[in-house]
This record gives sequence, C-alpha cells and structure tokens, in this order.
Amino acid sequence: MENTSLARYLDASRILLLQDVSSKKRVFELLGELLAKDLDGVQATQVSTGLQARERLGTTALGEGVAIPHCRISSINEIRSAVIKLEQPVDFDAPDDQEVSLFYALLVPDEATDEHLKTLASLAEFLSEQKNRNQLRNCTSAKQLLDIFAKTSDKHAA
Repeated sequence: MENTSLARYLDASRILLLQDVSSKKRVFELLGELLAKDLDGVQATQVSTGLQARERLGTTALGEGVAIPHCRISSINEIRSAVIKLEQPVDFDAPDDQEVSLFYALLVPDEATDEHLKTLASLAEFLSEQKNRNQLRNCTSAKQLLDIFAKTSDKHAA
C-alpha cells in the first residue's frame, strides 16, 4: 500500500477560510467556484448543482461539525478537492444536529469509483478524530490547513 497524504487532490488555492456564509446554498456555490477553478470545460454552477443534487440523496455531514460534499463530473480525469473552514458554522442537516464549520469537498470523475470510495473512507476516518478536527479549526491560513492534510497518511490509498 502506497503512503499517500490526504492532500494529494488539494491545492492551497482551493482552500477558503471565512468568518461567515449566509446559507448551505452559499457553501455549495463557493465549493463549486473552488472546485471548478482552472478546470477547462467545467463551470462553477455545474459543480454547485452536482453537489446539491448529491446532498438531496442524503446529507454528507458526518457530525461533529464536519461534512464531505461530493459529486461526479464526467469531463474530468482525476479527483480534486476543496476545503472551506468557517468561523460561524451553518446548518447542514447533520445527523447529530450540530452545525458544520469544516467542509472537505470532492469532485470525482465518473470512472474513479474505487478511488473515490477509498478517499471518502480515509477522510471520514481522519475527520472523525477530535484531535484532527481541532487542528484544522485552529488553522489561520490555507497553508497551515494544507500542511495538516499533507502530513496525514491516507490509510486506504491504493
């Protein structure tokens, strides 16, 4: 098994640290903008709509103030991710009824099913640990946040 960090699909330009957003819908719009950044033929609205459609199937909130929104886009050939950290959490229909302040979003090619599931499992496992959530919440820059994911081994990597 290859020792790969959880940051392999993430770039500092796709990390946003914000005080506040107005709604769940606005989170999806911002994630769409981040994930579509520098992608030829992919529009932010297409990504945002895909994330919202997936969310209607069931919440991507894990509890403890964390969510992993994700969707598939046929026109990309590798997984990419984006992170939003909020100072003021938003309602995200979490199973524990806690509002969400940490969002790690995934944009996945149609054919990346196995890799997608392994990445989701690794993220869920990493974000389920309070120590990791606390470290992420204490970040004051995109680089700090990226460094935390970069130091973290993806136990499910192929």
